[in-house]
Amino acid sequence: MSDYGSMLLVNGDEVDRLATVPVALAAAEEAALLLTRGNIVTGRVQVNGPVAWMRVLAGMVTDLDLLGYKEFHRVGQDVRYHVHLYRESTGEILGVVDGRRITSLRTAATAAVAIRHWANDRPVRVGLIGSGEEAREGLRAIAGSVHVSFASVFSPTVANREAFAEEMSNELGIQVIAQSKQEEVVAECDVLYVATSSHNHPFLTAGQVGNVGMIAAIGSTQPVHRELFGDVFLAATQTIVDTPDATHESGDCIEATAQGWDGTSAILLGRYLAEEPAASGLTIFKSVGSVEQDLVLAYYLVEAARSNHAGAVVPDVASLRVMR
Repeated sequence: MSDYGSMLLVNGDEVDRLATVPVALAAAEEAALLLTRGNIVTGRVQVNGPVAWMRVLAGMVTDLDLLGYKEFHRVGQDVRYHVHLYRESTGEILGVVDGRRITSLRTAATAAVAIRHWANDRPVRVGLIGSGEEAREGLRAIAGSVHVSFASVFSPTVANREAFAEEMSNELGIQVIAQSKQEEVVAECDVLYVATSSHNHPFLTAGQVGNVGMIAAIGSTQPVHRELFGDVFLAATQTIVDTPDATHESGDCIEATAQGWDGTSAILLGRYLAEEPAASGLTIFKSVGSVEQDLVLAYYLVEAARSNHAGAVVPDVASLRVMR
């Protein structure tokens, strides 16, 4: 016997329209707080073939009655993403969301939530290392969460950093300056947002941090990825992480641990939000991402789509089978 319901399809154009900074920040903060309650279960699978690979990140967020997964697959240079959401209590499908922006948006919003708490209503000068999509989303989210008085950016390619500065200045209405040296960016910022595709070669040491008050490092998400030298963590007053996995999955943290850093001292973002931020010294926010962040953001976007009569309601293609 078939029992078909309906589901909401939210395409990429609709995600772009609905994914405002306030929506992303609210989803990121809720995901961080939910993680501290312990009612989240996650898992992942990756398969690699001769011409393609696929990765599936699955999770259950019980406090939102949410079950789902993000999948993304690559063939050549083409990557496609989808997020599928279900009710945990009933199994009914809620929606399928285009996931192209989900990863960069939730990464940026999660970092911005940490920066907002650290800034504590103070205006901040933002420095960015990297000028790609992750850096763009990052500056958008930061500017939507705190008062940014000034921003500067460095990346190795002159055309890229100059285009970033011009486009983001026009988009956000703040002064964004392209700098020719990393040191110039570090010297004139309170918050340093590090969003690069660096793999094996870290480029920022403790001695180069200067008077930066907070570093948000989001580009190193695997053991082979590197942005910060390990001594930066040893020099920090406190380290905030988006997930406990950050302390052993990021190449930055792995090196820091080898040098004597105690990863168990890192504070989960959800717990950090309930504390007073450190009054002095360096604070590091280190993220590698986690599927509950994807699922909660996708859930917020589905709810926004319903409220705004967006998306396409279509029949569910999954028939019901009753197991005995």
